[in-house]
Amino acid sequence: MRLHVAGFGVAVAALAMAACGDQQNRSTQSEAPLAPVFAAQGNTTFSTKCSFTTASQLAGSYFTNTDTTKLVRSLISSMKSAGAGTATARDLGFDVFVHVSTNVAANPDEVTGSAFVNEIIKCMFSTPSEWPATYSAATPGPEDFTVSLDASQNGAFGVRGGGTDDTGAVYARLDQYSAVAPPSGDPWSQVLIGNPAPNRVLFYGRPSVAQVGVDPQTFYNWKVVARNTTFTPAVLVGLCVNKDFNDFGNDKAVVRRQDKDVISFLPFADAYFLDPGVNCTVHQLVDILSPLDRMAAGFVQIGTALFGARPLQASGLMNPGGLAGSTGGIHTDYGPDFVDSVFLSFVQQPHDARVCTAAVGSGCTGKQTISPVKVLATWRGFPVGGVRVTVVPVNNNGTPVEMRGDSTLVTGEDGTVTYTDLGLTKTGGYALLTNAELVEQRSAQIVIPHVTSTKFNIRP
Repeated sequence: MRLHVAGFGVAVAALAMAACGDQQNRSTQSEAPLAPVFAAQGNTTFSTKCSFTTASQLAGSYFTNTDTTKLVRSLISSMKSAGAGTATARDLGFDVFVHVSTNVAANPDEVTGSAFVNEIIKCMFSTPSEWPATYSAATPGPEDFTVSLDASQNGAFGVRGGGTDDTGAVYARLDQYSAVAPPSGDPWSQVLIGNPAPNRVLFYGRPSVAQVGVDPQTFYNWKVVARNTTFTPAVLVGLCVNKDFNDFGNDKAVVRRQDKDVISFLPFADAYFLDPGVNCTVHQLVDILSPLDRMAAGFVQIGTALFGARPLQASGLMNPGGLAGSTGGIHTDYGPDFVDSVFLSFVQQPHDARVCTAAVGSGCTGKQTISPVKVLATWRGFPVGGVRVTVVPVNNNGTPVEMRGDSTLVTGEDGTVTYTDLGLTKTGGYALLTNAELVEQRSAQIVIPHVTSTKFNIRP
């Protein structure tokens, strides 16, 4: 079996494109209120001010079909009537993006297209958390949509959530190597319901840029508009990688998320919408390991064999498919990696408390709870999601005892679980012992060593 492990580090290629402001002479009453103006590279500035005039002009330059241009300009006019930043303007803006996505092949000027999409975004959203990150970066500038809008490149650009929007996954254009989809059986409208009206989202993507820890052949960069869009239940970021037979530890493979702020291993999921070699193209790994990385990977494998930890057990059967990870937000690079072991640690220890008098099935509160108790799951120092962790109280002899509260939780993308209502029914000295497994079935060779908390006392 051949394992390849990408080195971990963070290097982000920042987009810092200069954008010219709207040069048209027009009445200020015809446009949105003034928005922040940021210094950009050179002698230019970048403004987040909405200009419907500029958007309409760019529509005429970008769309090559006269009828499509008229239709899009009508939508922009309706956005203006509704008011920049309103729910109606956002909904109409997504309608504009649908026309962009369905006409990528017919509109070869992706540079103008990128400028056009940025102008529409400015008239849809008004806060930094909604804008692309480049708008408020250290060197502000527009987002780069050129690859996403280039029919000859493996980008992606698609709207989901609306009543007439495509209901399927959003795929990389040329070979469907990567895709994003809701959990099987859940419509887009369901996973987007927690967002402001109109509960729609634009997905756009491109192959990742080479950087430390990111192989441009196997990683894909996905982002969304609005940037703060959340997905409940979590969506699946899929890769055209056979989940059980691959260059990433075979059935130890998972999806790694990497950006400048967070590196984590996503909860494993079966990419039901990808069938490697059938509806998507498998990419060959570019080996970017340094000799030190190779040595470290070897020591990790040797070291895990020395722990007396129990293997992860299967807890569910899966359909054939690609490799996916579930996430509540989309905004970075995603690629294949593997998890050989999961290490747990108590980052918030239990504390002394009084005897809990709550009924069976209820949690404990106040002075009767040993909570909050927080446990972190990691591999190679980075969070692992999708680990079901149960804490069991044991006395000084190591014998399990009765406890109230919810003692089994599943780690999120940050790799943590926090128990909020634990309590014991008898006095004495105790500690908490962990038992854990992955929520979804993976290799039985993946191990999770048990860990024990510090001791605490229960008083009358």
